[in-house]
Amino acid sequence: MSGRRPTVSALLLTLAPLVLAQEKTPAEQTPTPVFPAQVDQVIVDVVVVDKKGNPITDLRQEEITVSEDGNGQAIASFERVQLQPAPAVAAASRPPVSTNQRPENRTGRSFVILFDDVHLTPAHAQRAKQAVASFLETGTSTGDLITLVASGGGAWWTTRMPQGRGELVTLLKRLDGRYIPDLSPERMSDYEAMMIHVFRDTRTMERVARRYETFGINPGSRGRGQTPGSSAGVGIAGDPDPLVAGRAAETYYGATSRNRVTLDAIERLLASLRTARGRKSMILVSEGFIYDPNLSEFKDVVQAARRANVAIYFLDTRGLSGLSSVYQSAEFGPALDTQDLGAAFLENLEASEGAESIASDSGGFTVKNTNDLSKGIQRIATESSSYYLVGYVPQNAARDGKFRKISVKVARKDIQVRARKGYYAPQDGAKPKPKKPGPDPVLQTALDSPFEEDALPLRRAAYVFDETLLGKLSTLLAADVDIKALRFEEKEGRQIASLDVLLVAAHRESGEYFQYSHRVDMKLTPPTRERLGKSWYPLIKDFELPPGAYQAKLVVREVGTNRIGTVIHEFEVPEATRFRTSTPVVTDSLQQPAEGSKERPRPVMLARRNFPLGSPLYCSLEVYGAKKDQSSGMPRVVMGYAIKNAAGETVVRRDATLINPTSLGKLSRMVGEPLEGAAAGDYEMVISVRDELASQSLELREPFSLVPPPPAVADKPATP
Repeated sequence: MSGRRPTVSALLLTLAPLVLAQEKTPAEQTPTPVFPAQVDQVIVDVVVVDKKGNPITDLRQEEITVSEDGNGQAIASFERVQLQPAPAVAAASRPPVSTNQRPENRTGRSFVILFDDVHLTPAHAQRAKQAVASFLETGTSTGDLITLVASGGGAWWTTRMPQGRGELVTLLKRLDGRYIPDLSPERMSDYEAMMIHVFRDTRTMERVARRYETFGINPGSRGRGQTPGSSAGVGIAGDPDPLVAGRAAETYYGATSRNRVTLDAIERLLASLRTARGRKSMILVSEGFIYDPNLSEFKDVVQAARRANVAIYFLDTRGLSGLSSVYQSAEFGPALDTQDLGAAFLENLEASEGAESIASDSGGFTVKNTNDLSKGIQRIATESSSYYLVGYVPQNAARDGKFRKISVKVARKDIQVRARKGYYAPQDGAKPKPKKPGPDPVLQTALDSPFEEDALPLRRAAYVFDETLLGKLSTLLAADVDIKALRFEEKEGRQIASLDVLLVAAHRESGEYFQYSHRVDMKLTPPTRERLGKSWYPLIKDFELPPGAYQAKLVVREVGTNRIGTVIHEFEVPEATRFRTSTPVVTDSLQQPAEGSKERPRPVMLARRNFPLGSPLYCSLEVYGAKKDQSSGMPRVVMGYAIKNAAGETVVRRDATLINPTSLGKLSRMVGEPLEGAAAGDYEMVISVRDELASQSLELREPFSLVPPPPAVADKPATP
């Protein structure tokens, strides 16, 4: 892409005709090469298919040759990756507590679907949604990690398949195209606007001016303000007609704004995949956008794709195309001048050059000129099922920041080879990229990543209570940080450490985001640090949230060391109008009231469900929406519970008893069980709540575990 001019010839040259198990044969197990100082190995994903698009799975290293800028390169590493059938996984209920200390697969397939709503019209968005839904149903495999993002900011949701398929389909249904094209006679394409406003291209000026005059937009413009021998629409010193110039500036700045939104989203998504090791694919679902060499974002995207080793696929939602539909509309007016028909036919090609170029440069391809987008998107899934990782150490070790062209060839007939077209070399002394306004880039990248970082151990839970505002419920998001992982400094007898906290909760049904950021400065006495080292440091933030499904991500960074922990937690906020309970608070700790207070002890909300053997178990909840007696105005609700072990055996049973309402009719209950003598293991508290007046019942299942207390060991200071 470096040095391109957005001409039709350049456009035509850029047109290009997805749990992974890694298998290595003995011949493929090449030793790790030793690289010269300051030289990185370049890894190229190579996809080889036959004429029917079926993957070739039996290539040998000696059949592949790689060149850089025309110079042959010695292959230093060769690996074949083949999709293996994975066992079906039953859909699991959302756990009450999420942690970043569980095992996480980072070597499988990762797909990012960018629904480019800022470049999608409502009509084409419907076709796009059908194709994506088909891909989610038939193109994904067990264990695939899928992220669905809308470029305009209305969605960002990550889940694994097949458990999260329903959530993604629900999210997909509410997405729509936000681009409303200009269908008026004075319209100007984004490409024309760029050629006029940026490059002062006289042929384009002349064509637009001629079209405007034909449609009666700017009658008599030919010859007005022109010097002898100048072209129509071009005035003194090559300046365009004022109407043409003004229209070009307006259209170009609108296109530039949309392009930057999409390119910034692409770059963020590419950066979020850098820590993944398996096949990584981005599916750009869009009508495309022009290639503008003045936008540095194009180079940034290519560099980000190279660093993350992600193949980008462009799914052109416009379908079969010929002459732009605008010029075929009866509202547009008289037929185009015959000398302008060629440019009109090329408009659809010009409009998508930018999207096609980044797909080609990353080693992906474009699905275009078809009304069957589902078949095209299935090609992407098929392509990622088998590929090769080919590595080489560049002979050209210059760190000059220049573009290096890569060519991959395979010594077989009747096959197609796809690989990224090149990369930008590192550059010594390069000025750092100017920081864009917004969140800290390190925190933002951790937030965007579909993976969880575990350098700082975290736990997270959500508690939903009563309605506060009309249609919104009070929700507390509780988190715990293991401070044993922190590097404390001692100052004036206190232990000092600071954390940057970023929390975002995304509402699946509306796309609304609820965000909170804060710096926590801890100044702990030694006894407090010792206590919190066992129970972890609590972080609690309250929100008022509308009903629906949520995905919340917490990012915590230790100031000074920049070590990061992230955890993703999914939860549901129920409708406020129905008979329900608050989220039960299951805990082993009580907060004692102040001395002299008549208040009762309150349960401590925890982001854990593991309790030491011998500790008591407490549970509290509130009941909402119960029917009230017409004579007394009070509800009549009973509650009982049983505690069962992992084998389903009941170890504790308490019969249902009446919950006495307050004078205002509020219902709440707290119970406690000593669980003395209970063995270590997994348990479940089954709570039964019944509205006697309305004959409605609820059953709540709250899992927890009893574990041996951790051995008493001295804390070791964390290393930076």
